[in-house]
Amino acid sequence: MRILFTLHNVACKGGSERVVINLCNALCEIKGYEISIVSYYTDTSEKEPYAYPINPKVSVSYLHNFDDIHKGYRGLKRILWRWIKPLVINYRMNRYKDYDIIIESDFAFFYPRFRVKNTKYIKIVHSVIKKWKKKNNLFDCIVFLNEQELLKWQKSSKHIVKIPNFIPILPFEDTLPKVLESFMKKDDIDSNLHALIKSHYEDMLDKSFYNDTQRFIIARSILKAWKLQNLESNNPHAKHKLIAVGRMDAVNNHKGFPRLIDAYSKIAHKFPSWQLEIIGQDQGQKALLEKQILDLQMKDYILLKPFTSDMESVYLNADIFVMSSHTESMPMVLIEAASYGLPIVAYDIGTIRDCFAPNPEIKNGIAYHKNGILVPDGDENLLCEAMRELLSNEAMRLEMGRQSLILAKERFSKEVIMQEWQDLLTALKR
Repeated sequence: MRILFTLHNVACKGGSERVVINLCNALCEIKGYEISIVSYYTDTSEKEPYAYPINPKVSVSYLHNFDDIHKGYRGLKRILWRWIKPLVINYRMNRYKDYDIIIESDFAFFYPRFRVKNTKYIKIVHSVIKKWKKKNNLFDCIVFLNEQELLKWQKSSKHIVKIPNFIPILPFEDTLPKVLESFMKKDDIDSNLHALIKSHYEDMLDKSFYNDTQRFIIARSILKAWKLQNLESNNPHAKHKLIAVGRMDAVNNHKGFPRLIDAYSKIAHKFPSWQLEIIGQDQGQKALLEKQILDLQMKDYILLKPFTSDMESVYLNADIFVMSSHTESMPMVLIEAASYGLPIVAYDIGTIRDCFAPNPEIKNGIAYHKNGILVPDGDENLLCEAMRELLSNEAMRLEMGRQSLILAKERFSKEVIMQEWQDLLTALKR
């Protein structure tokens, strides 16, 4: 089966790019699938042609071999481009005639008005949509990433499904066995760590180890020691960390970092051994956030850090993941945080509930899930209360982290999600 994925810009370090590239890499390893990507634009300002590693088996081409100059259009020029864009894109896309399925993942670029015979068309909706467009019905299937969006739009079309994002690897299953083997052969590691690994080696190889809290704690300690052994940040006196991850976007501000900084500033002084780190690519907001931190006298408690390709170190060196977004669809960062055994605290914006265990206990307006805490969107006092409780309760943090790992494996593992994709692709080509 020949499948073509579209991306706005394959060099962009965004969530939808990462999701699509992960999906392409996974599908091309399955017998009988030939995978390609067409990028609408290329970004000559980037040092690397791709934002994330792409399997050599996946072919990449470009619809326009230049930067997206059209996004800078204003006035009449912008109106004209928005009107003729579907025609231009459709015309150019029709050169891709030999594909069984074309999967569109841009927000509003390609709609199959002029279909290629015998080709099926899928659209992945990576964001929350406010209105159902009739041209969505041009697709043979619309894929939403979360339950709330599926329920909201299922009356608008009979051809919609939910398939969440998946985790490319489960660190505790894919990485831990290699780390154990590596450490067992080393003589230059800490003697206490070596003794710990040796005494629990067999337990750690048993993939059901995370059903036991103590074994989960040991496993996470081993992974953290492995990842941080050669880093300067491997400091025994380093502070505990809450982390938030996402683009620092001055225009959209959908990650809500200003309201997170405001909330944390209310409790930070009571927890001097803790630090909030916000990690992400600057898109014009970093200077504003830095000023906010200085104005609140929080420079010792809140740090801004640039995007890194080594997110594994970030997750393993963290204790809590916090999300303050105003809007999300199915955020990879929440799924990844769960797969690294982190408890999660977030504003309840609805679409992220799939990342939390079902049947929470509601106390004082706060939803305590097995793997994290959801508070009503915008209620700063309750967010402070939720963070304060996690910061001061190690047993709760560890148990919620263990439950996060279980949820990630059962709901978002590569095996589970890829089977759902294979079922959909096969059904469309019958």
